[in-house]
Amino acid sequence: MIDELIKHRRNLHRIPELGFQEFKTSQYIIDNIKDYVDKLEVKAKTGVVGYLNNNSNKTILLRADMDGLPINEENEVEYKSTHSGVMHACGHDAHMAILLTLVKYFFQNRKDLKVNLRYMFQPAEEGLGGAKAMIEEGVLENVDFALAIHVWNELECGKIALNYGPTMASSDSFEIEIIGKGTHAANPELGADPILTATNFINQIYTTFPRIYKDYILTFTYINAGSATNIIPQSCKIMGTVRNFNEETRKNIAIHFEKILKNVCNSNGTTYILKYTFGYPVLINDKKLYELGIEVAENVVGKDNVNNFKSYGSEDMAFVLQRVPGLYAAIGSGPGQPHHSSKFNINENSLNIAFQFLKEMVFKIQNSH
Repeated sequence: MIDELIKHRRNLHRIPELGFQEFKTSQYIIDNIKDYVDKLEVKAKTGVVGYLNNNSNKTILLRADMDGLPINEENEVEYKSTHSGVMHACGHDAHMAILLTLVKYFFQNRKDLKVNLRYMFQPAEEGLGGAKAMIEEGVLENVDFALAIHVWNELECGKIALNYGPTMASSDSFEIEIIGKGTHAANPELGADPILTATNFINQIYTTFPRIYKDYILTFTYINAGSATNIIPQSCKIMGTVRNFNEETRKNIAIHFEKILKNVCNSNGTTYILKYTFGYPVLINDKKLYELGIEVAENVVGKDNVNNFKSYGSEDMAFVLQRVPGLYAAIGSGPGQPHHSSKFNINENSLNIAFQFLKEMVFKIQNSH
């Protein structure tokens, strides 16, 4: 299957598309699985669902994400992106190639299957919540278990990493407009400086939160105000992200965050508009599937090559695992450029390792249930 894995990965790498715009990608998937499934459906605009029904009362879902990123590729390879300004810089082309090849394999070996399989090719993982959209359209109906992998350049090719419980962080964001009173820079006493408020607030957050919370990241990523050297502006905008591994802590951080913002604004004579958005939830792996995953990983790559996996990155597979027991694993594809880099690429030997891992997981689950 190695040649087929590489062929699909490179074909898909050439045609990256942004979330909910994966029309060429969707058609490629349909063309390559239509002869190997019992039923096909399109969900969430560009998502594709394939069904392999074996008259079983158990169904395993296998998922691959589809979307690329708004990045101009700088790799000089023969399979370079043909879509200017869009690139598969996170490995979703690899995930689709692996699942496409598994679809064909399981169809050709369905006599060995005692479970139903459902293949979820999901759009818009990169921040738009495509998994949630597909769930709302019924992709998880009668599903008992769910599996997904991610090629991981931080992990050397030949290794697999797994974790039980919280595995990838929640991802929330905030946008703040601090509203003051503009005035001449020579007369600050006549205004209310939103820049001063913003810097006080940022310092207060960075000072206070580490004393209260563990296992979280809060990062300010944007601050913008003003238009001239002699004017204190009317307002200042701030943005950032918050990530952690506990849903209760997640809620408490949001509450505490606004309390500090309100107090700082009051003490500086300013007001604020806050948009705090709860994004992807914490991704939590099922304990029993984790234990099976360890057995499979050790069989595929050897005990010494099985690592622990926990990341502050976020993943909308978390929406699936909120509803269905599942396992999400990292497949080493490095060393290489980091994810979301314009020179991101993978060691393609990782494709076969991921293929073997997911294939064996399906058989391990069916034999255990």
